[in-house]
Amino acid sequence: MANINAAFGLRPTSMLGAGANTSGNMTYQIQTAATAGTSTVIYQGSPVIPLANGLVDLVGAATGGTASLLGVFLGCNFIDLNGKPVFSPKWPGTASVFAGSVATALIVSNPDQLYEINCDGAIADTAVHINANFSTATSGNAISGISSAQLAVSTIAVTATLNLRIVGFSDKPSSVDPAVAGRTAIVMINNHFYRYAANGLGVGI
Repeated sequence: MANINAAFGLRPTSMLGAGANTSGNMTYQIQTAATAGTSTVIYQGSPVIPLANGLVDLVGAATGGTASLLGVFLGCNFIDLNGKPVFSPKWPGTASVFAGSVATALIVSNPDQLYEINCDGAIADTAVHINANFSTATSGNAISGISSAQLAVSTIAVTATLNLRIVGFSDKPSSVDPAVAGRTAIVMINNHFYRYAANGLGVGI
């Protein structure tokens, strides 16, 4: 069976080691009554970062794109412009949210979480244990709310600052051909905010 080359962002699949797959879901504030949330649309499966104001934002939306990743966005609760409570797979941007209302985001933030991600090109088994980056991590499907993030095969390298560490590949029939795009890699976040940073210090923001 041929690979299915379809982007879906980062999808929680299992935990590193033998731990139970709880996905490490936590609730974070994306908007408060005093501070508006980001104007950027965040899609389900997108990597997100922590902000110095205590909120969260899409990767690349602050500090020149160099902030460590907090985890992966699953969806959010907010009050829409009509005053109706909404759960959505995507954050629509603060202009679509009732002003002065509180909004929260559900984020997979366990640094030991493993994810599936679609590869944008042919990728061999020899890529296991190496790092890679996203081909895109900021766009998505406006209707489904699903991220279009993929693993950029051209970025595979030992470079420590790359966002993803490849730990294996899915054994699904739709993801077995290393010669074409669409293979599903299993990855973990390489530069996670909840991991100790260089010199053994957990640097905050």
